[in-house]
Amino acid sequence: MAFAFIFFVARGCVATQESTQVRKYVTNADSLLSESSNLGNESLQGTLQRAGGDPAKLDVEALNQVANRSQSLYLQALNYDEVEVPPEFENAHHYLVSSLGIRAQTTERLAKAATGDAEGFTGTLAEAVEDYRISDAVVRNHYLPAVLDGLEEAGQQRDQDYLSEPEPFMDYEQTGFDVAAQAAAGVVQDDPNALHGVEIAAVEVAGQPLYSGGNVVLTGSDEPNFTVTVKNGGETPETGVEVEVILNTRAERQSQKATIGRMRANGGTATVNISGFLPGELNETAEATVEAEPVEYEEYLKNNTLTGTVTFGL
Repeated sequence: MAFAFIFFVARGCVATQESTQVRKYVTNADSLLSESSNLGNESLQGTLQRAGGDPAKLDVEALNQVANRSQSLYLQALNYDEVEVPPEFENAHHYLVSSLGIRAQTTERLAKAATGDAEGFTGTLAEAVEDYRISDAVVRNHYLPAVLDGLEEAGQQRDQDYLSEPEPFMDYEQTGFDVAAQAAAGVVQDDPNALHGVEIAAVEVAGQPLYSGGNVVLTGSDEPNFTVTVKNGGETPETGVEVEVILNTRAERQSQKATIGRMRANGGTATVNISGFLPGELNETAEATVEAEPVEYEEYLKNNTLTGTVTFGL
């Protein structure tokens, strides 16, 4: 009888701990997105509006501060460990990292453009608005539904009360700059007759290059973290390109993804960091496949995928 009582108490403690972990993840992730939205709507938009449409009047230091804080929020989400992300929310967390990553990279590019010529900044801002809208869509159309699915899987639908839909990153009609004209002039409309195509340009694992058919040996404190550079070889800009890394260890097939906000046409590149993989056994060699999702109208797909191996050494 005493043993049964202890068993039920222990099981209850485990259930309570799991419930608390789920609630903690939902509230922490919601806090990250809320802070990101406030950063865009208040700090970034305020800085742009105060310039009154004149790039020469931009507060470059204020833009750099927004860029640095955006990067900090992205890294904070990226560095969540497996304990902080309950298994029911792995898909949701991928979208959280992607949306914050798009905002961080875009804001960094915007801050750098503020030191250049006026026309160049307005064009960069027009592109940035497109990227920010993509990040909003990732949150609205992918992250939030994935969180709701996770809560249902965990049997904690009541915790939806801790979930709020963040505002868009900015009020895109109130930047103080005429980005609409720039966007209309600079973006090539989708054209099925134009050349469309993305490709894997380079892959590194723990800082070591991984070539097609090649092998990377991880030693010491090396982690199976992938840095993937994708190139747009097409004639039109591409947005929302998903990159997936699949690591097949003996224990399990692992998959992690990241989303590229925007790539310029005719050779534009973008780099994403993909981590969160469990290492294989000692001296195990696991196949690693890196794939850039084909874009609309893309026909040549052979260079969308790179396959090599990763060995887990001492």
